[in-house]
Amino acid sequence: MMLRRTSALDLAAPFAILAVISYLLLKLAYESLPEFQWYPSVPIAGLAGAELVVARRMRLAVRHIPDARPMTAFAIARAVALGKASAPVGSGVAGAVVGLLLTVLPDSGRTSAAGHDLRVGVVLLLAALFVTASGLLVERAGIDPNAGRS
Repeated sequence: MMLRRTSALDLAAPFAILAVISYLLLKLAYESLPEFQWYPSVPIAGLAGAELVVARRMRLAVRHIPDARPMTAFAIARAVALGKASAPVGSGVAGAVVGLLLTVLPDSGRTSAAGHDLRVGVVLLLAALFVTASGLLVERAGIDPNAGRS
């Protein structure tokens, strides 16, 4: 079975759905929630960083670059699966954060909680976009450029 590449629709759908859902839920319940914290962005950014390292190593191995450390086909397949999973998840998190940003932006200059949540949202949005991009890079790194050529 051959996997297809992650498409723009694969990323746009979770982004849009979670943006709308989070915006609507936050409009209803934002006042009763505590301030959002920045630390959930740390493991997301850490995963993105690890994926970048794996993508580089995998790209060298797949392209048979001299002095590249070899990787088993199973390790490459697992890494590609991780990339295919983390890209839409990162996109969904980015959508949820956009819903948060749209909720707090109008009040960010008036209340300190909204201003704080706006800053936290921006950090989390950057981490989510970083993991989405790194997931796509891992997925693309597992593609043999010579596949399909005779």
